[in-house]
Amino acid sequence: MNTADQAAEYLKLTPEKLKQLARAREIGYVKAGRSYLFSREAIQEWVRRNSLEAKPETPNPWGLTDRALKRQRDGNSRVNRGFPR
Repeated sequence: MNTADQAAEYLKLTPEKLKQLARAREIGYVKAGRSYLFSREAIQEWVRRNSLEAKPETPNPWGLTDRALKRQRDGNSRVNRGFPR
């Protein structure tokens, strides 16, 4: 079990913000008197639920930006629209 200070340091939050999340039932905790205690499993579950997955890499052998590649695939390049260079 971790105290609010320990868990907040690990999660890079303030202890007050962590207690606010606990009161909102967004992270599991045990209240012992006036202290909030957080299990390792509750902390890991909260991190898992609040983590973003990495964006999958799309093959781009030409080194174009995503926007330029989309324009090329859609046939909407500036050359195709008749704009001068």
